[in-house]
Amino acid sequence: MPKAFSEEEKEHIKNQILETAVELFHDRGTKSINIQELTRRAGIAQGSFYSFWKDKDALIMDVMLYRSRQKLDIAEKEFEASLHDPIGFLSESIYRYSMDLLNKCREQPVYSQSFAILSRSNSLSENRVGAIYKEFLSKLAAYWVEHRAVQSMDVQGLINVITACPVLLSNAGQFDPEYFDEIFKSFLQSTIRNYITL
Repeated sequence: MPKAFSEEEKEHIKNQILETAVELFHDRGTKSINIQELTRRAGIAQGSFYSFWKDKDALIMDVMLYRSRQKLDIAEKEFEASLHDPIGFLSESIYRYSMDLLNKCREQPVYSQSFAILSRSNSLSENRVGAIYKEFLSKLAAYWVEHRAVQSMDVQGLINVITACPVLLSNAGQFDPEYFDEIFKSFLQSTIRNYITL
């Protein structure tokens, strides 16, 4: 029977497992994320893993969310620089992140494997992904409105723009490589403009 952990211990163990999983994920891919190794490194019984996640796919989903949150935390530090061109800032941020992801998918199969897991995910997982972006975009909207960079922002509309990005990226091979960058940038700039009132 798994040991009962305090809330503080649970948070510490969960973060330790996530950090270890991120390390293994980047080094060897999703198949290398071994529950036995993760629990050994965290210093807990293997059965205790299931106190945190129902299966390995749920862990991989959380690893993706964890990495997204880390990247969004970094982007938050750039809010001040975004005031002069909110649409350009958001378009460029999403573009850079998306193209980085596309390049990683091409170079490292681990990213393609994680997209396969994401595509099998249920609506609860999708809501968790949307929740991370909603939190970030809500903070960004409040910051921009407070500093009078924008009048308003349709956060849900922008979440849907972000949701559309993996669809375009997964079909990038259907485009002439010479034109994909320009098409993707145009898509971002024009659709983002629809959801921000300056």
